[in-house]
Amino acid sequence: MPEPAPITPEPTPTAPTKTTPARAKTAPLPSAPEKVAPAVGAGTDRIGSYLTQDEVDGARGAYLADWSNGGEADTFARWIAAAMDTHAARTPQQRAARGNLRGRAAERSGASRSFSIPTSTVKRMRTAITADQNAGRWPSDSASCAEAIALATEDARSRNGGTLPTPPARLPNRLVR
Repeated sequence: MPEPAPITPEPTPTAPTKTTPARAKTAPLPSAPEKVAPAVGAGTDRIGSYLTQDEVDGARGAYLADWSNGGEADTFARWIAAAMDTHAARTPQQRAARGNLRGRAAERSGASRSFSIPTSTVKRMRTAITADQNAGRWPSDSASCAEAIALATEDARSRNGGTLPTPPARLPNRLVR
């Protein structure tokens, strides 16, 4: 009689396993870069000033009048920078005599505007602010910028026979002769 075959237990079913191919050694992934505000251009800083719409429209008209009368600034930001440079070149006494630093308005009637201005101009403006502080006058960056724009607008109006052109709703990016 033949011998019975040994009983082998049946393998217990297991969940299928996923085999992953061997990975090649690679450099670690770089971490996500920090979100940064876009650069405003080489050698420029953003400077902000609180201006009413009338002040903005006056400045835009002054920019166009100056350009029409042979001015060099071919962009509005360059005109603002020239206004700031001219104002910074004045003595503290001249700024005090011609300027009109305003305090906070009783009600909000304007908006903050920012401009890309050459870093060298911003430095000159801040040096002028320090000189004003030493003379007992305390303008902020915003107030100094607004004062410079107001005086440049006034000067352009005088050079243009007492009037300024009405600026279009949107200024050209760059004026061309």
